[in-house]
Amino acid sequence: MATLLLVNKFYHDTGPAGGVGRYLVQEEQDLAGAGWEVVPFAMAEPAARPSRWSGHFVRARDYTRPRFGWSGLRDAVSLVWNTEAATRLEGLLEEVRPDVAHLHNIYHHLSPSILGVLRRHGIPMVMTLHDLRLLCPAIHMLRDGEVCERCRGRKYGHAVLGKCVKGSRAASLLAAVETWHQRSRRLYEDQVDLFLCPSRFIRDKYAAWGFPAGKLRHLPNFVDLEAWSPEAVRRTGVRDAYLYFGRISREKGLHTLLEAHALWCRNNGGTAPLTLLIAGEGPDETALRDRAAALAAPGVEFLGPLDRDGLLEAMGRSLFTVLPSECYENAPMAALESLASGLPLVGTRLGGIPEMISEGSTGILAEPRNPASLQAALEQAAALPPEAGLRARAWAEAHADRGAHMARLQAILREVSNRND
Repeated sequence: MATLLLVNKFYHDTGPAGGVGRYLVQEEQDLAGAGWEVVPFAMAEPAARPSRWSGHFVRARDYTRPRFGWSGLRDAVSLVWNTEAATRLEGLLEEVRPDVAHLHNIYHHLSPSILGVLRRHGIPMVMTLHDLRLLCPAIHMLRDGEVCERCRGRKYGHAVLGKCVKGSRAASLLAAVETWHQRSRRLYEDQVDLFLCPSRFIRDKYAAWGFPAGKLRHLPNFVDLEAWSPEAVRRTGVRDAYLYFGRISREKGLHTLLEAHALWCRNNGGTAPLTLLIAGEGPDETALRDRAAALAAPGVEFLGPLDRDGLLEAMGRSLFTVLPSECYENAPMAALESLASGLPLVGTRLGGIPEMISEGSTGILAEPRNPASLQAALEQAAALPPEAGLRARAWAEAHADRGAHMARLQAILREVSNRND
């Protein structure tokens, strides 16, 4: 029986763990079911799942609020290089010898301090690149609402000048130091054996910014095709809406979506052709509600955060979903869940989103930050025939099957493990 060390800052699938947390839980379930012994390593926090190995977990730190004085300085140092994480991992490895480690998001809370520990113990490492954090101090490669790549070539001073992290020069400086430290020492590039990229876009972007192309492999995300299916969608009445679901934050393009919806209403004689449903929560929710009130466009409903049953009910009202992101998305779960549920998708021509849409067949693409382009895409999506939903489901079955993904992942983990034998 092979042993996998499963590493992520969160060991649960709630709240801030997001889509990575959902992946982590499903990976553990599927690999354990296939005969692997799965050993987690994460932060110790109230939401963490029970585990016999939790005594080795790392003390949770809150980086969402600035702290001053000696404790704040300790947190800042730990964000760049967490010695506690390295020490606790050493203790764990005295009790168990993994054949391979699969790393997810370890930055900030665990830090690259653990990479050297794994390397000293001769444990091969596979890491999934869920976002652009190893390249961009602000994760999203956005500045003032527009795509920005000024930091390419380790010019991280641009992030400080632009106050790209939380609008704070101090927070941006700390993030820039963290990114400079790991890139200048090639902590990830030289120590991780293989990087898994959920989109071709992410693979190509990391290669363009200096990561070794031979270590970057495309492994598309998956979706639970049973949980998200046309049969699971709760159709209780007329389909009179379209739906956005996900995090409510600036980079998701929701202000542009409101403007596009208002334009669509004006072109329709002042009435809403379809109701815009917005499900989710996030830091931009108040500003977004204020913008909706200022536009005074009819047919906008804020549903708040919904569980899966609530989302399936909202999908039952919807002809299609919309993902108007204005940042470099990787392979968003919301897109996969929509397609698997038989709903066409309107998305922007940015990042990995175009890889998930067959134009005019399973959805429509629009230009980012362009209300007129997005409005036209919404109108085209509303006119798609019912067959578009069937094609969306067929695409998900062909490209995002959970069983096929996990089989490929296991093959990759064994391949990397065997390299070091």
